[in-house]
Amino acid sequence: MSSTALITESSSTSATRTESDIDALPYVDREIDDPEMKATVERLIDQELRRMRRKPGSDRSQLPMEVELFQNNDMLKQEWDRVKKKEPLNALDYSRYEIKAPEEDEEDENAWKKAVDNSKAQLESQTDSMFNLELLAKFGANAWRVHNYQLEGELKQLQQTTSEYRDAVLRINRERKADQTQAGGSLRTLENKWSDLISQNLQVDIAASALEQEVEELRRYHASLKAKAEQSQ
Repeated sequence: MSSTALITESSSTSATRTESDIDALPYVDREIDDPEMKATVERLIDQELRRMRRKPGSDRSQLPMEVELFQNNDMLKQEWDRVKKKEPLNALDYSRYEIKAPEEDEEDENAWKKAVDNSKAQLESQTDSMFNLELLAKFGANAWRVHNYQLEGELKQLQQTTSEYRDAVLRINRERKADQTQAGGSLRTLENKWSDLISQNLQVDIAASALEQEVEELRRYHASLKAKAEQSQ
């Protein structure tokens, strides 16, 4: 099938194209849509792949089965080992939030001081929590309104930017299609000229072959006349 016929069929095959196709002239060059041409290209690619030599080290079977990660970071390596062992993550130490008195049989003064200090820390933490709750009750609603207003502004800006990018992409695609359509017309014109020149050359070759044959026949005819004249003498 000639490329002219393939270009003529571009309108009927354009529906089968997908956005992932990458071609030099996707709006004009439709030879890849031809099943025979596609099969030929795939066959040539398979032949080339079979002829290619494997580079040293390209065999995946020689790669190590397990890669040791985080060799230079002990903390990350320990965490990676924990994940591999599927051990639970103890990210928060809840014992520090508990208020416990020393054991009854423990008479150590430092233990009691530690327990008292922990109680004071917990009391201060609760006081801060109550203060934060009061602030939230007083200013939280307005803070959320302001935050939502800011989010709405960011959303409008993102929507506007997205619309501008979408319009730019559509404009580029229109220009690309117009340029390729114009280039397709030029290609078809040049291809028709090429076909006409090939046809004219074939006609000239046929005419030249016919003239050569006619000249050869005339030569044989004159040769036979000359031979007859020599015989008559």
